[in-house]
Amino acid sequence: MANHYCLDPLDPSGEAEVFVVFEGKYPNVHLLSVISRDHDDILSDLVEEQRRDLIREIGAFYRPPLTAGAAAP
Repeated sequence: MANHYCLDPLDPSGEAEVFVVFEGKYPNVHLLSVISRDHDDILSDLVEEQRRDLIREIGAFYRPPLTAGAAAP
Protein backbone atom coordinates (compact mmCIF):
# COMPACT_ATOMS: atom_id res chain seq x y z
CA MET A 1 0.00 0.00 0.00
CA ALA A 2 1.03 3.55 -0.69
CA ASN A 3 -0.44 6.94 0.08
CA HIS A 4 -0.46 10.40 -1.39
CA TYR A 5 -1.99 13.80 -0.69
CA CYS A 6 -4.26 14.96 -3.54
CA LEU A 7 -6.60 17.87 -4.13
CA ASP A 8 -9.98 17.27 -2.52
CA PRO A 9 -12.42 16.57 -5.36
CA LEU A 10 -15.33 17.74 -3.17
CA ASP A 11 -13.76 21.15 -2.42
CA PRO A 12 -15.08 23.70 -4.93
CA SER A 13 -12.28 26.15 -4.12
CA GLY A 14 -9.61 23.57 -4.94
CA GLU A 15 -7.57 24.44 -1.86
CA ALA A 16 -8.21 21.48 0.45
CA GLU A 17 -6.38 18.17 0.23
CA VAL A 18 -7.33 14.59 0.96
CA PHE A 19 -5.11 11.72 2.06
CA VAL A 20 -5.44 8.90 -0.46
CA VAL A 21 -4.48 5.32 0.39
CA PHE A 22 -4.05 3.14 -2.68
CA GLU A 23 -2.40 0.04 -4.04
CA GLY A 24 -0.96 -0.78 -7.43
CA LYS A 25 0.98 1.21 -9.98
CA TYR A 26 -0.37 3.62 -12.53
CA PRO A 27 -2.51 3.02 -14.53
CA ASN A 28 -3.66 0.08 -12.38
CA VAL A 29 -4.20 2.08 -9.19
CA HIS A 30 -6.91 0.87 -6.82
CA LEU A 31 -8.14 3.44 -4.30
CA LEU A 32 -8.59 2.01 -0.81
CA SER A 33 -9.62 5.13 1.09
CA VAL A 34 -9.81 8.89 0.68
CA ILE A 35 -9.56 10.70 4.01
CA SER A 36 -10.82 14.28 4.24
CA ARG A 37 -9.40 16.96 6.52
CA ASP A 38 -12.27 16.08 8.90
CA HIS A 39 -10.83 12.53 9.10
CA ASP A 40 -13.81 11.02 7.25
CA ASP A 41 -13.40 8.41 4.53
CA ILE A 42 -15.17 10.02 1.56
CA LEU A 43 -14.33 7.38 -1.07
CA SER A 44 -17.95 6.18 -1.24
CA ASP A 45 -19.10 9.79 -1.80
CA LEU A 46 -17.02 10.20 -4.97
CA VAL A 47 -18.39 9.62 -8.44
CA GLU A 48 -16.33 7.65 -10.96
CA GLU A 49 -14.90 10.75 -12.66
CA GLN A 50 -13.64 12.10 -9.31
CA ARG A 51 -11.98 8.75 -8.61
CA ARG A 52 -10.31 8.81 -12.03
CA ASP A 53 -9.07 12.35 -11.36
CA LEU A 54 -7.40 11.16 -8.15
CA ILE A 55 -5.81 8.23 -9.99
CA ARG A 56 -4.50 10.60 -12.70
CA GLU A 57 -3.09 12.93 -10.04
CA ILE A 58 -1.32 10.00 -8.37
CA GLY A 59 -0.06 8.83 -11.75
CA ALA A 60 1.34 12.26 -12.59
CA PHE A 61 3.32 12.22 -9.35
CA TYR A 62 4.67 8.66 -9.50
CA ARG A 63 5.16 8.25 -13.26
CA PRO A 64 8.77 8.65 -14.35
CA PRO A 65 9.34 11.73 -16.51
CA LEU A 66 9.67 11.24 -20.24
CA THR A 67 13.19 11.65 -21.55
CA ALA A 68 14.13 13.15 -24.92
CA GLY A 69 15.32 9.73 -26.14
CA ALA A 70 12.00 8.07 -25.29
CA ALA A 71 9.98 10.09 -27.81
CA ALA A 72 9.17 8.33 -31.06
CA PRO A 73 10.43 10.06 -34.24
